[in-house]
Amino acid sequence: MTKAGADFALLTPAAEGWRLHHGATPPQTAATLAEIAPLLPAGCPVHLALPCEALVIEGLKLPATERDELAGMVRLQLEKNLPYPLDEVSSDFLIVESSGLESTIIALAAPHAPLETLCQPLRDAGRLPEKITPFVLHIAAVCPAEETVLAVYPEQGQLVLAICADRKLCWAHVMTSTAAARLSSELPQVLLAATMEGAPTNFSRVLLAAEFRALGPVFQAALTVLVEPLPPIAPALAEPINLEPASWRSAAQRQRKAGQLRRHLQTLAMIYVLVAVAVGTYLALLHRQAGRLTVQFEAARPQLEAIQARQARANTLAPAVDPGRTTVELLYLLQKALPDRAVRITEFDQQLGQQWRITGEAPSAALAIDYVSRIKAAAELSSYEITAGPPQLLPNEHAQFSIFGKR
Repeated sequence: MTKAGADFALLTPAAEGWRLHHGATPPQTAATLAEIAPLLPAGCPVHLALPCEALVIEGLKLPATERDELAGMVRLQLEKNLPYPLDEVSSDFLIVESSGLESTIIALAAPHAPLETLCQPLRDAGRLPEKITPFVLHIAAVCPAEETVLAVYPEQGQLVLAICADRKLCWAHVMTSTAAARLSSELPQVLLAATMEGAPTNFSRVLLAAEFRALGPVFQAALTVLVEPLPPIAPALAEPINLEPASWRSAAQRQRKAGQLRRHLQTLAMIYVLVAVAVGTYLALLHRQAGRLTVQFEAARPQLEAIQARQARANTLAPAVDPGRTTVELLYLLQKALPDRAVRITEFDQQLGQQWRITGEAPSAALAIDYVSRIKAAAELSSYEITAGPPQLLPNEHAQFSIFGKR
């Protein structure tokens, strides 16, 4: 009967069962919502158009005023007339006409209990509708503008008569029989009841659904107006009508938040896995490089040990081959640095050419200190670290000194 918008899937009553409209694909029909639930496109919002049988539709005449004030008055009227508490009903209203001091209102109400039962298969499938509208409003939306027409269409084995003026619903009636004879006999009384309830009946034409094409002569004979095919239904409505229970909206919001949290956690888990893989790969590369270095080191170990052995032999032989470290040369340099012939070296000790010690005696402490200064200043002995304690005075007023040298 229609092509629904591509951004949502629309479920509408069919002549028998339910019909799914989505995008440019042909509508699909099933006997029950349980059978049609698996056909819903994944990830697509679901809109549900309710048949008149599941609704309470009431025409009201109220003082012309702002919509917010009208909403309060409509609520009071529904509270008086409905057989349900208002907290067990989802309701909304349309302003059909507002002129002078009076507004013509169509109040719409969907009781929660039968709505819960109807939508249980969708709930079980996790595809609860996010928008619920009356199917008759989708019919009214495709009627001619600035005309009053009678729209006749099927809803799950029943016949619906909808009076629409300028594409707005004014009145609706459900007939359980679709037999031509019964319709011919009951139609005058039905239209009389519509007139008494204030609905316009001066139709410019009758719009007949294809399923009731055979009933065209009945309407043409009773109303003497043109009978034309009913256009495909409108998937979206201009009026912001939504009879979805508030508890469903809250549950849908919680579900969306849970879905967002689940997606965030999945993203974090993916990032963690990627980081773990990257770290593992990096550690594997380091391990491989360490293995290569170990192999190279083991291959070079004999060469390193040979170099270390040669270095040890060189250090051992250094006192014999290094002129600056031989005992004779060292004694010569220490003797050369004496400041006076009266200063004498009394003891000399050398260990492996690395360190030495001399003890001596000077006529005075000043000459002993001068001698230490000369040794430290000698360029030939600069490779040694020279240390000396203060001279010790002897009974004969001479000064004894000790000097240490270390490479």
